[in-house]
Amino acid sequence: MIMDKILRQFIEVATFKNVSHAANKLCLSQPTLTHNMKKLEENMGVTLFDRTSTGVKLTEYGELLLEQGRMMQRIYDNTLVKIAFIKERQEQSLRVGTGHAWWHLFVKDTFNDHRERYPTANIHVDLGNHLWLMELLLSGDIDLFIGHEIQGLNPKAGISFLPLFSTANSLFVRAAHPLLNLPVEPEKLVDYPCVMITPDAVRHQHIVDDMQPKKRERNQYHLTERVIYSTNCMLAAIDIVNSSDAVMPYPACVAGYFSRYGIVPLPLSQESSRAMVGIYLRRENADAPHIKQAMTLIYQHLQQHADLLQ
Repeated sequence: MIMDKILRQFIEVATFKNVSHAANKLCLSQPTLTHNMKKLEENMGVTLFDRTSTGVKLTEYGELLLEQGRMMQRIYDNTLVKIAFIKERQEQSLRVGTGHAWWHLFVKDTFNDHRERYPTANIHVDLGNHLWLMELLLSGDIDLFIGHEIQGLNPKAGISFLPLFSTANSLFVRAAHPLLNLPVEPEKLVDYPCVMITPDAVRHQHIVDDMQPKKRERNQYHLTERVIYSTNCMLAAIDIVNSSDAVMPYPACVAGYFSRYGIVPLPLSQESSRAMVGIYLRRENADAPHIKQAMTLIYQHLQQHADLLQ
C-alpha cells in the first residue's frame, strides 16, 4: 500500500491554503504543484479549490477530501509503524540452544542484552545436551547453539564449529560429603552414585561417526560400575546431590553457581582432561544479520567472564 503522493500534496496545499508555501515544504516547484492539483481535480471531476488573490480556499468537495485524506494518512502512517514493528520482530527474532552450564555462566546475560536491544523480537532458548541441540540445529528448530565440541561430527552435515574456550570437569558433591577433604582417586568413586545432567541419548548417536571419545570419558569415572541418576534438569540434579552421597561430574567453571546451593568440588588427585566449547551454526546461515548480532553479544558477555574460564 502506497499513500498517493498527489493526495499528500493536496493535504499540504489545503493545510497552508497557499500553493507557494506548500511547494516550499514539499521541495517542489510551484508550477509542478499547481499542475498536480489541477490534475487531481480533473481525475475527481470536481473543483477542490477556489483561487483567491492571497492563495486558495477549499470548496465543499475540498473540505470533504481533506477530512478523508487526513484520515487515510493517519491509517497509512500507523500501518507503516506496525509493519516496521513486525519486520524488526522477524529480523531480530532468535532461537538459541545452550548447555545448562553456559546458560548460567554467560548466555543468560546475552539473552537479557538482546531482549533490551530488541524489545519486540521473539527469543526462544533450548537447554540441553549438545547432541540433542545438534538435532535441533540440523532440523532448523534453532539458529545456533553453544556446547562441547562433538568428536567425530560428520563433515557432510554442513555445520560450523567456532571454538570459544576450553574447560575441564570437576566432581561436585554436597558440602558434608564423606569424600571431602581427601585427595580423591578414581577408584574411590565406584561406591558412590553418579549424577548425570542431560546424558547422551542413544537416539542421537547417528549424528556422529564415532562415539568412542564419549565412551572413554565414561570409563574415566567408572560409570559402567556405578549407580547412575540422570536428569535433564539442573535444579533436579542439585536436589539429588544435596539429598544423597552422589557425585556429579560437571564443568569446573560453574563452581561459583553451585556454591549457592551448598555444592562444592571434590579435591582430585589428577586433573581432568580439557574439552573445547564453542558455537555451532549452519554454514548457510553464518552471515545472517541476526545471527551475527547474537554472536557479537555472546563474545562480549563471554569476555566479561573470562576469569572463570581459565
